[in-house]
Amino acid sequence: MTVETAGHRYRVAVDIGGTFTDAVCVDPDGTVRTAKALTVPGRQDSSVLEAVERLGVGLPEVGDFIHGTTTALNALLQRSGARLALVVTAGFRDVYEIGRAGRPEMYNIRYRRPAMLLRRRDVFEVAERTGAGGEVLIAPDEAGLTALGAALARDYDAVAVCFLHAHRFPGHERRAKELIAAAAPGLAVVASHEVAPEWREYERFSTALVSAYVTPKISDYLGRLESRLAEDGLPGPLHVMQSNGGVMTAQAGVRRAVQTLFSGPVGGTVAGVRIGAQLGSDRLICVDMGGTSFDVSLVVNGVADIDVELEIEGHPVLTPSVTMYSLGAGGGSIVYVESGGLRVGPESAGAAPGPACYGRGGERPTITDANLVLGRIPPDTHMAGTVALDRAAAERALARVGAELGLTATRLAEGAVAVADAAMADAIRELTVARGTDPRDFDLLAFGGAGPLHAAALAEELAIPRVVVPASPGTLSAWGMLQADVRHDLVRPFFAVLTGAPGVRVPGERMAAEFGALRDEARELLAAESVERSRMVLRGAADLRYAGQEYTLTVPVPDRVDDAALETLAVGFHLAYRERYGHSNPAEAVELVNLRLAAIGVRPRPGTSPIGAGPEPVPIRRTRAVFAGTEHDTAVYDRTDLGSGTCLAGPCVVLEAGCTTLVPPGWQATVTEHGHLILERLS
Repeated sequence: MTVETAGHRYRVAVDIGGTFTDAVCVDPDGTVRTAKALTVPGRQDSSVLEAVERLGVGLPEVGDFIHGTTTALNALLQRSGARLALVVTAGFRDVYEIGRAGRPEMYNIRYRRPAMLLRRRDVFEVAERTGAGGEVLIAPDEAGLTALGAALARDYDAVAVCFLHAHRFPGHERRAKELIAAAAPGLAVVASHEVAPEWREYERFSTALVSAYVTPKISDYLGRLESRLAEDGLPGPLHVMQSNGGVMTAQAGVRRAVQTLFSGPVGGTVAGVRIGAQLGSDRLICVDMGGTSFDVSLVVNGVADIDVELEIEGHPVLTPSVTMYSLGAGGGSIVYVESGGLRVGPESAGAAPGPACYGRGGERPTITDANLVLGRIPPDTHMAGTVALDRAAAERALARVGAELGLTATRLAEGAVAVADAAMADAIRELTVARGTDPRDFDLLAFGGAGPLHAAALAEELAIPRVVVPASPGTLSAWGMLQADVRHDLVRPFFAVLTGAPGVRVPGERMAAEFGALRDEARELLAAESVERSRMVLRGAADLRYAGQEYTLTVPVPDRVDDAALETLAVGFHLAYRERYGHSNPAEAVELVNLRLAAIGVRPRPGTSPIGAGPEPVPIRRTRAVFAGTEHDTAVYDRTDLGSGTCLAGPCVVLEAGCTTLVPPGWQATVTEHGHLILERLS
């Protein structure tokens, strides 16, 4: 799990973003070091090594290395994944293409379904059939599968094998994978029961296809990075973040590539859990605004909010994931005019060429350029500590776009920031108001290189009373990875009537036996990742629904399954249903659909030391910043000068390596004992 010897003392995490690659190192005494490097498209492994080098720590001294990567997500979003084939039970060739009959945008007459990952001619039927009860109706044609594997190797990089009823009876699917893999050793083969052993064929097929589509990319990237780290002396295995907020080895990540889709963004949510505990806040809206994207997630009742199913690019994916809403709105998002209106993003200037103010050849204005022209980023700031800013270049870029609307560079900058803020506020509403949750009941945790610049405006828009800007917000996602545990999520189909059907006995003994088998499997998985038995935590849950419904809610299951536990489970479902939908029906029959088990290997967490009080801070300089069309004299502080208990009245700007925090007029910032900034409105 970690290499805990005198020579291997440090824990390192690296998070790749669209513009910057962030690195964090924690010393044995809890001292935190941070570093940033520009992300080089197509050479992210080099960016990782550069960021680690800037930490000033030799890899032979590192006992724990965790990485968050957007490789899989980018491959899916950009449709740059594998040449993909699908092997299905004869007669079920069109399950993936038909999908579901629902129309996501009911009143959009121009709606177009997102592009599929393969064409119909890439779907191959094979003779095999297992009945719904597990009986073999047609045995697999092994010779035909071997020949098919050899043929697929000529035209494809990856194949998904999806057979009918394989979520319960995977024998045929497992054998098909063995035969195809033996006939085509260079082909990535993913069987649906390995990544999504759940009912509903379309969703299971979709999950397997997404996993197969990104597997070659993630395999190539992680393999290359792992080799380079080993060559430079890393003594232990490389770990990667999962979408569920846990970590796994890189080799496990290759086998279950679909679980790395949100590998990068979830680190911030995990950090939010730890920071919330420090502040006594168990409800946080976590917003991560970097150079390319804006990601929203929630901490509810002190834990990360996790969904067992997500949809991305029109594809349902059956894998537990931190609930995340992403938007193409970052500091590098491009400002432009379209159809007579001002637009921001989703296209980003990225790291190459970057915003116009970076002086690297970029000519199109971005949100970073707008904040610089408004004085909210002081002109002598160095982004990530190394990139000098060119305010004149930012003004020229904004003026060119402003001319199309008859606006000055400053007026356009204000408008662009307002458009971006409105889009980000709507993203927060999607994860709160649209799900029946009131954002006013939460604190706003703002991080990323640009998040603290916009946090107060978002809080004003949503009437959120308090903003938290954590210590080292520019690298918080990487720090959060060091707070994560090893985690594997197991699921097993289990259909039964829990309550409400006269004469039906709940199969408690069978349910307990199934959980016993899941626990055995979970312990084997954790042991394979060198997790000691004393550090294993197993948490059961069940997917339940009212009779006649299709979708489920996941409810925790007590460790001991007996009559009392089943009654508690039913009550928990009614409460969860009421919380999600605003009503419940305790008289209705409740059905069990799946049993779940979260297998957690508790890892050591880096400690944090109080920062102590300091002298009254003195501004390092003053600048002129624009708010609501008016220039204000604005103090600029160095965050390293701020001790515990320091209180700053806005308007002011707080600078630190990798991030700028804006305290607008009418707000104040207070420093906590752990070095976090609390922003609140002045009464």
